[in-house]
Amino acid sequence: MKTMKCFIFSLLVVGSVFKPAIAAVDPTKPAQFKGASASESNLLDGALALQSIFKRSSGYSAIISGKSYREGDTLNEFTVSKITPKHVIITDGRQQKILRMYAYEIKK
Repeated sequence: MKTMKCFIFSLLVVGSVFKPAIAAVDPTKPAQFKGASASESNLLDGALALQSIFKRSSGYSAIISGKSYREGDTLNEFTVSKITPKHVIITDGRQQKILRMYAYEIKK
């Protein structure tokens, strides 16, 4: 009976030691960003998603929601005004929106 109690106690100790290791955060996992404004996000109103930016000999092009765009192209009610290596700026004449590839945040 005493050996059974020791065995159960050792299982509890071992289980409590390894549980935090299982729940540890993966440092290579991309960060989950919450609360980013729609104007500075890679999602705009849930419809536009900046997926990729390409450097071409004639300038940059961007894949937004599965379609290729260059500067000056129209995208719904917006016009693609500028494409940089990290973001795309679209305007509708009244306001300017920035679609970003990543939310650049340096973690300590």
